[in-house]
Amino acid sequence: MRWQHARTGRQRRGYATRTVTAVIDDTEDIRAHSQASGRSYGQGRSSWRMSGAAGGLRPTRGAWCFVLLLGLVVPGTAWAHVKYFEDSSRYPLRTDLILSDRTALWLGASLVGLLLLYFAQRRVGSSRWPELGFLRRMAIGAPTLLAVQAAIGLVHAATQPTLFAPNLPLPINTLGLTLAAVQLLVAFSFITGLADWLAASVLIALGPLGFLLFSPFDLVEQLYWAGIGLVLLVLGRSSIDGSQVRPWFRRRHPAAARWAVTALRLITGLAIIAPALGEKLWDPGLGGAFLADYPQFNVFHAYLGLDWFSNDVFVLVAGIVEATIGVLLMSGLLPRVVILGMWLPFNLGIPFLPPQELLGHLPIFGIMYLLLVYEPTPTLPARGPADGPNLLPATVQEEPAGMAGVWSRAV
Repeated sequence: MRWQHARTGRQRRGYATRTVTAVIDDTEDIRAHSQASGRSYGQGRSSWRMSGAAGGLRPTRGAWCFVLLLGLVVPGTAWAHVKYFEDSSRYPLRTDLILSDRTALWLGASLVGLLLLYFAQRRVGSSRWPELGFLRRMAIGAPTLLAVQAAIGLVHAATQPTLFAPNLPLPINTLGLTLAAVQLLVAFSFITGLADWLAASVLIALGPLGFLLFSPFDLVEQLYWAGIGLVLLVLGRSSIDGSQVRPWFRRRHPAAARWAVTALRLITGLAIIAPALGEKLWDPGLGGAFLADYPQFNVFHAYLGLDWFSNDVFVLVAGIVEATIGVLLMSGLLPRVVILGMWLPFNLGIPFLPPQELLGHLPIFGIMYLLLVYEPTPTLPARGPADGPNLLPATVQEEPAGMAGVWSRAV
C-alpha cells in the first residue's frame, strides 16, 4: 500500500509538472506569435520611446508617420448628409458624370491614398497601429454602445415615421406604421438586451424590404444598418469587448467575431461611398442646393475668403475626399488611422445643422468607435498529443491582447 501511495504521489507530481510545462509552452506560443506579428508581450504598446538622461518621451518614426497620415486623411471640409435637408427628387442623378473626370479624380485620389496607407503599414509593421493600451480599455462595452446608439437612431426614425433616415419617409398607412413599430421594437430589444438576436435578424431583413419602397441608391446609403445587425447577431449586445461571440457561432466558426467586424467595416465603407457619389460627385446640383441653404459649410469661401473656392469646387472636393475615405476604410489598411481621420469631418457640421444630422449619424459614430477599439487576436496553432494537456480555455483564441485572465462568456 505504501508503495502504491508513493507511486500515486509521484504520478500526481509528474502530472503537475507536465501541466505547468504545458502552460509554459502555451505562454511561449503566445509570446512567439505576438513577436511574429510585431507585437510586444506583457508590455504596453506605444509609439513613443524614452530618450535622454531625464527619461523624456520622444516620438518614433512610426508616430511621425501617423501624424503625417492623419494630416493627409483629415479633410478641411465638414460632411453632411445632404439628402436629410434637400429634396433629392428635384435633382436627379446625372448618369453622364459616372464616366467623367470627376470619377477619374476620385479613383486617382483613392489610389494615392491606398499607396500611402500601404507603405505606412509596412513601415509600422501592423494593420492595427497605433496599438495603445488605453484603446483596449476603451473596447470594454463597445458592442453595447453600438446597440444603444443604433436604438436611438431607430427611435428617431420610427417617430417621424421614416425607415432608417429622414430621406426615406414611410407612408401613413398600415405598412408604414407597421415598419415604424418594428423599428421601435428593435430599438427596445437593443436597449434592454431582450431577444437581441431576434432584433438583429429583423434589422438585417428590413434592408431588403426597403428596396420595395425606395430607390436602390438611397438604400445603399443605409447599408450600415445591415452591418450593425450582423455584428449584434454574431457578437450579441452584451459581448464584453467584441471578441466574444454567441455560443452557436463560437462552436461553428471560431473566427466569427473577426468576420462580423470585417463585414461591418466593408459595408460601412460602401455606405460612405454611396452618398459621396449620389450627393456630390454624380449629383453636383444637389450638393450645390445644400450649400445655397448652408453657405457656412464652404469654410474656404465663407471664412478664409478664397473666392476661387466656389461651391462647385467645394462639392467636388468634398465628394472626392468622402468617397476616398470609404475606399480606404474598405481596404483594411491601418483602419484606426482612417477612423481617426473621419472624426473631424463627421462631427464638424453637427453644430450648424438641425438635430437630425446628429441623430442620423449616431449609429455611424457607434460603428466608428467599435472599429477603432476592436482588436482581433490570432488563433493559436493546434497542439499535438505529445505537447501535453492544454489548460488554456478554448476561447483564448478570441481573447483580445492584454485581456489575459478575462475569459469569454456565453452571451
